Amino acid sequence: MTPSLSASVRHRLRRLAAAPAMLAALLTLALAGPAAAAPSASSPATTTTAPAATGDASTVTFAVAPSADGVVTAGQPLAVSVSARNATGSTVPASSVHLTTSTQALATRADVKAWLAAPAADAARTELAVADGEVPSIVPLGVGSATLSLDATALAALAPGVYPLRADYGSGASTTTAVSVFVVPGDAGTGALGLVAPLTAPAQSTGLLTSTELAELTAPDGELRAQLDAVSGTAAILAVDPAIVAAIRVLGTSAPASATRWLADLLQLPNSRFALQFGDADLAAQVAAGQSTPLTVSTLAPYLTESDFTGITPTPAPSGSADPTADPTPGPTGAPAPTPTPTGNTGTGPTLPTLAQLTDIGAGTGSVFWPASGTATADVVAALGALTVDDIASITLVDSETVTGSETQAAAGARGTANGAQVLVYDADASRALATAAATDMPLTRAEALAEASAYAALAVAADPSAPLLVALDRPSEVTGAGARAAVVAGTHLAGRAATDLATLTAAPAATLSIAGGEVPTDRAAVLTALLAGEDELTDFATILADPALITARERASILQLLGNGWRAQPAQAAAALEAHRTQTQETLEAVAVVPPSDITLAATSAPLTFSVRNDLPWPVSLRLIATPNDPRLVVQNTTEVEAGPEQNTRVQVPVEARVGSGESTLSLQLRSPAMVAIGDTVPVHVTVRAEWESVGLIVMATLVGAMIVIGIVRTVRKMRRRKEDSGG
Repeated sequence: MTPSLSASVRHRLRRLAAAPAMLAALLTLALAGPAAAAPSASSPATTTTAPAATGDASTVTFAVAPSADGVVTAGQPLAVSVSARNATGSTVPASSVHLTTSTQALATRADVKAWLAAPAADAARTELAVADGEVPSIVPLGVGSATLSLDATALAALAPGVYPLRADYGSGASTTTAVSVFVVPGDAGTGALGLVAPLTAPAQSTGLLTSTELAELTAPDGELRAQLDAVSGTAAILAVDPAIVAAIRVLGTSAPASATRWLADLLQLPNSRFALQFGDADLAAQVAAGQSTPLTVSTLAPYLTESDFTGITPTPAPSGSADPTADPTPGPTGAPAPTPTPTGNTGTGPTLPTLAQLTDIGAGTGSVFWPASGTATADVVAALGALTVDDIASITLVDSETVTGSETQAAAGARGTANGAQVLVYDADASRALATAAATDMPLTRAEALAEASAYAALAVAADPSAPLLVALDRPSEVTGAGARAAVVAGTHLAGRAATDLATLTAAPAATLSIAGGEVPTDRAAVLTALLAGEDELTDFATILADPALITARERASILQLLGNGWRAQPAQAAAALEAHRTQTQETLEAVAVVPPSDITLAATSAPLTFSVRNDLPWPVSLRLIATPNDPRLVVQNTTEVEAGPEQNTRVQVPVEARVGSGESTLSLQLRSPAMVAIGDTVPVHVTVRAEWESVGLIVMATLVGAMIVIGIVRTVRKMRRRKEDSGG
């Protein structure tokens, strides 16, 4: 019910905005080599001033990253890429690069973070391996790169662990330093590894994606296609927004071919999976707003068009594969259901798919909840943990930073219980690094992020080799094909392990945990409270329809989309979408009303008064017009039934009697639904009564009629006399 920028429009705008930068990057990469890239967002390099050919002292940024996700292969040198970006207007001359590592490992996560954020001078470290090279001269606004390698013999002397990597570009006071990390692998341990990857659409404000949006998002270069291709052939655990599959299925035979193919590809994947909330709605905001159970849609029938399903019989959906709060059935074990298939019976009134069929994501687990990272407070975990599906306790995914002792929690085991609630803990640090890799097309930025993810995973496994390790890509603000694929492949092979399915992780022994962190989203809770208040008004208003779900189902779907986690990173756009939704809600509530009439003069003791009811909705409505006089001089039919057609004004006649000859009075007109819900404001009508005009009119009319009769008689007599005279009588 709410207008907004469509996902496809937002997608195009992002691509247009990124095009110049991407073109420049591709040109410089082609000239400088595949390693050229910008510094990592997750691993910022220390930057100083580098000399330019003309003496310009503008900043030149510099970055370094190891290859192979930052993991050393035994007996092999470690290839390291460096890249310098010239942000000046002058050519930067060729400069030397000095690459070093240390014999001293980074023992903790805090050490890794401190090193990547602000590298020390290394005065206390023993230099282990050195590599020297040169970055060629860099044209204005260009990129220069080089590839160096650390000797395998030197690396072989290192014990398993995470080691610092430093690159110095230039010399003397103009040296620019960049840092990264690499891992000398140890025993992978016996614990399981899991990677959760979401399949979500860009933030939406309308209930379902349109055909145009689906065509754009599932096209070969679309975001949904990039997400699906990234997980194909891997053991990633899929977190699927059921609103996406529903948007495709409600279109029936009119769905874009690319969207139908995308859905078929999803259902054919063997990956374990679970359904997110409809629209990936913010679970923490719902708990903070006082919701005892997560909100969901009760029907999507208003989105279905019968003509799109003529000759199609929906295949029954596997039980438990849809939203766990909407379908109280445990996870399925059967094969995933395909989209509706033709039966050849056309024109006979098709059987439309049910909500469970529309939202079926394939064979999955129906009792997993995933609050946005950083929002899984103790209250959220307790509320979600209390929910069961056929007496099966739900499981909540929480990030390690919300758990007491987060420095070591990622190594303490992914599986746990917190005050009786079942949880799976994912490594927040490694997950953030993977998300950075997924969001970039720049090879060096991606390599930096993947090396960082490997470092955190190695520390987790070293702390407890038998504990499971879980990472999550979290909801992407935007993904790139190459970046998403690289992040998923790396994430499913962290610490030398091979990723497994969700069942294996949930079957592991549970550690006793304590939830002590997380952000309470009070602002988003307030937004939800306001949205639900508007929904209540629309629910009352919708009683004028034969099928109130035409309004209420769309409103609930839109609310869940507006509550989607994709909006969290876009506060300005979210505010605009909410304002547009409020405006649309008000317009809907004002779509049916009495057209304010002009003053009325009643020139009779009784007569029907005619009024007009406006219906701007695309559906017919049933109403009751309640007319109430303000004094006893008028006797009015109190209730008049009204059937108003769609998008038109309907005339309504209300019988009225006047008890006095003349006077001034007022009628109050109020529309109500068949459930007696007030629709619109009360409309006053000024009525001037001139009932004596009726008596005067009758006398005048009687006189005129009598005169005409007399005249007729006289004329008849005269005609008879003339005829008699003419006949000679």
